[in-house]
Amino acid sequence: MLRGLGFSTLYVYSAVYITSVLGGSFLFDGIIFAVGGSLAAVGQYYGGSISDRIGYSITIKISLALSLMVMILLSFDSMASHSLYSFSALFMGLLVANSLQSPSSNALLSSSTDAKLRGFSILRVANNLGWGVGPAIGGFLISFGKFHTLFVYAMILVGASLIVSLLLSDPEKKPLLKTGFRTDNRLLILLSLASLMVFIVQSQETVTLSNFVRLIRDFPYYYLGIIYMTNGLFVIVSQAPVYRLIRKIGNYYSFGIGSIIYSAGFFSYAADPSLFWMVVSTIVLTVGEDFAFPTGLTIVSEISRPERIGKNMGIYNSFLQFGRAVGPIISGLAFTITLNPYLLWSITSFWGVAGAIMFFIVFRGGIRNPFQDSTPQVISGK
Repeated sequence: MLRGLGFSTLYVYSAVYITSVLGGSFLFDGIIFAVGGSLAAVGQYYGGSISDRIGYSITIKISLALSLMVMILLSFDSMASHSLYSFSALFMGLLVANSLQSPSSNALLSSSTDAKLRGFSILRVANNLGWGVGPAIGGFLISFGKFHTLFVYAMILVGASLIVSLLLSDPEKKPLLKTGFRTDNRLLILLSLASLMVFIVQSQETVTLSNFVRLIRDFPYYYLGIIYMTNGLFVIVSQAPVYRLIRKIGNYYSFGIGSIIYSAGFFSYAADPSLFWMVVSTIVLTVGEDFAFPTGLTIVSEISRPERIGKNMGIYNSFLQFGRAVGPIISGLAFTITLNPYLLWSITSFWGVAGAIMFFIVFRGGIRNPFQDSTPQVISGK
């Protein structure tokens, strides 16, 4: 949660900072998020495999230490934070540093409990609490202060999360593994491709949403913070009842239906003339997120051999990160082409529906647990 409080604040407002303060174009904005996201995808991919070798908790500590170094530079070096190119380079470095810890966090949780869906749901509640409250605080800080206060605020919280991470340890002493960086897990790759398309939509919370709120709707910064806070806090209310529904209908339907609801929530921003209706749309997409996101991680955990969880989480998360990288390029081009809200959100949100359709077609009848199989299998007609 502490990491989410710090990282999310800088992440969600960097798109506006680049365009409104540093003078970058929408396309440049999208390129920075795309390149940084692509590098972070590589970090996710290799970070997962490395964590299987050196340990999950050690990888998390390294990731947070690198993130803290970037935040210190942004907080105390004015050239770093006030130059378009130096800020952009450091921001991309922060994305890479942060990416290293994600597969390790997921693998550490998966290795520590048998109730994986519940564990990932709880982890998501804590993370979204950070991602909800952090941007809300950040919105008020920059509405009534300066952007520089965001850097200091984020630095303090990332430092606190590093201190807390010192208490982490792996559930058991891990032998040195030489697993390589490839996989023949066909199911993992197909699931990752569908999730990549959903996360193209997820990435629209940065460049598209922030610039839409500020430049098209002309709302103050703290409105944007309230929207993010709605997403983060509503998870706390909704995840428990959604978890019970997931248990009834299963991961398969939950992932597909959730992806469609999530995309519909983003598209509905086009029709929202006020903060109230944007909050309603945010609640809708949050429900979709509740269904889709923890089930995707749970499926990865269930179709992975125990000694390959870190690597498979890294592969899966690298696909998600690549989706986050592609999304800002799409939105940057969309903003360049049109400022019509309906066309803008159509271009940027239909990907999640396409990903859900792909998932339903490929995994028509469900998924069989393949722990003992050399190659995961898809069951049809079940």
